[in-house]
Amino acid sequence: MQTILGAGGAIGIELAKSLTAYTSKIRLVSRNPKKVNDTNHIISVDLGERAQVFEAIKGSSHCVRNYWISVQA
Repeated sequence: MQTILGAGGAIGIELAKSLTAYTSKIRLVSRNPKKVNDTNHIISVDLGERAQVFEAIKGSSHCVRNYWISVQA
């Protein structure tokens, strides 16, 4: 299973399209995920919530983080 965190943006969408050359097991994770390919598994997650992120990536062999988190010092 390949998981893309922050899959709703332009990069995530193109990555999901490209990964189909290697696997049909693609999980798209974002606030409002939408399938890019018919076989995509989608999960709605608040990526700022650590526990939700860890739950979303369970069972993944690879994970791509495609989002920005602002951290205040």
